[in-house]
Amino acid sequence: MTTVHDLLMICPDDQITRMQIVWKAVAAGQWKEAAHHLRNAENEGESSWHDRCGMLADEFDSKVEVCAA
Repeated sequence: MTTVHDLLMICPDDQITRMQIVWKAVAAGQWKEAAHHLRNAENEGESSWHDRCGMLADEFDSKVEVCAA
């Protein structure tokens, strides 16, 4: 399973600030905010890193649904 830390450590240079925002959102329990930024990252490229951002965003969306229930 990929974590935000994993993605931050290997992210492309143009995604560092975005991943720092994701990191802070996760630390604050703001799953929807983190998923939003991960989706934006996913849509900006076609590498496996971008794909993993999408998978992690799906996981965070699941957390939002569980918290809302």
